[in-house]
Parts: sequence; structure tokens; C-alpha cells
Amino acid sequence: MKTHSRHSVLLTLLLFLLGGMAVSAISAQENRAEWRSISIGLMGGYSHSETQGGMADLKAEILFPLSRSLSLGLGSGYLSGSGQGHGMGNAGMMGGMMDGQGGVSIGFDHRFRGTPLTLTAYLRRSLGYSAGVILQGGIGYYLSSYRDISLQRKQAFGPHFGLGADLRIARNVLVVGEANYRFVNFKGFRVDAHPGFDLDDQGHRMDGFWYLDQGDGRHHFHLDDGHMDEFMRDLPPFDISLSGFSLRAGLRFGF
Repeated sequence: MKTHSRHSVLLTLLLFLLGGMAVSAISAQENRAEWRSISIGLMGGYSHSETQGGMADLKAEILFPLSRSLSLGLGSGYLSGSGQGHGMGNAGMMGGMMDGQGGVSIGFDHRFRGTPLTLTAYLRRSLGYSAGVILQGGIGYYLSSYRDISLQRKQAFGPHFGLGADLRIARNVLVVGEANYRFVNFKGFRVDAHPGFDLDDQGHRMDGFWYLDQGDGRHHFHLDDGHMDEFMRDLPPFDISLSGFSLRAGLRFGF
């Protein structure tokens, strides 16, 4: 009986050890499969740039794991912003607003759209099974369109870097947040002339054009003297800087 009892205990221990090894092997395989899986991220948020101010910022990305802690992401995004430049005169274009001193404040709307194509490296440090912090950096190729009167398109390269964090809410679903800073500058936009009018000191109407002076950031009036095309060609081009920070949050799905 004692021998039979010993055999039963040994058999139980053996089964327990084999069961533990099997569970560990399955867990290890799941972990390996987890970090080796491709994931897709969908994010949205807010960006602020030097010249365009606040913009909507959307991003979609595919991440390819290179190791347990390092991933490479290929992304595409969408940036959208609008603004208004101002000019002051004795009078001005129709639709201006009186400034309280007999003058008129003139507003000119413009719209900016950007499409960043990005390559980003993600270095993740785990804070347990369900959370992690992320150091990220990469480079982007940016396609842009700027509409004032005319539509102008430019392209530029620029680096970006930042920090992020993730939190697992399901086996293959993470909530992700990130803060980034980008360095991007589009060069060589030409100045548009807005047809309008002003009044001279005697109150006589003067037809001409309003244009944005990038030196002081305001619109100014130029009398139509028959040489407006030549005058506009002599105005220096201006740049649009997207350098600034972005804050985004979203979901990442593993496959």
C-alpha cells in the first residue's frame, strides 16, 4: 500500500509538472505570436504649427514588429486647418467690418491641407502585461495644398519624435496615446492679390488689390496702376511652417 501511495504521489507531481510546462509553453508561444503579429493603428487629435495654428490631425498606420520591443510603422495622415489674414484701410473690400475709428478691417480666408507619409520606429518598454511606454522617432514626406485665391501645392521632408503610452483593453486591442513634435517647412508659396478698393483722404474710391505682406503678417492695399502683375512678381515668396506639436489618441488592433 505504501508503495502504491508513493507511486500515486509521484504520478501526481509528474502530471503537475508536465501541466505547468505545457501551460508555460503555450504562454510563451502566445507571447511570441503576440509580439510577432502585425498591428494597425487608427488615431486622431490636435496639432499646432508655427504658421497655421491649430489643425485637425488624423493618422492610420501599419506596424511591423522587429523584436519584442522594437517596431517599425508605415503611416499616412491628414492635417487640416484654416485661418484669416487681416488688413486695415480707410475703407476696403465689401464685407469688411468697421473698427470703431472710421476704418475697415478686412478678412481673407485661407485653407491648408496636408498629407504626411511617415516612417516611424517605436521602442516600447513594458510596464506589465497590460501597459507600456513608447519612445518614437522617424521621418515624413509631406504633401500640402494651400488655397487663398489660387491653389498651390508643395512637398517637404521633415523628422518627428515623441513619447507615447498604451493600455491593453482586450487580447489584441490597445488604447494608444502619443505626443509628437515635427519639423516641416514648405517653401516658395507665391502671394495672391485680392481685388478690392480703398478710399483716399478725400473719400474718393481707389480700385486696386489687397495682398499679404509676410513681413508684418498683415494685408496692404496697392493701387491698380496697370503694373500690378509686375508688382506681384516682385513680392518675395513666403513659407509655411508645420513645425510644432501634435497630440493624438486612438486604438491599435493586432492580427
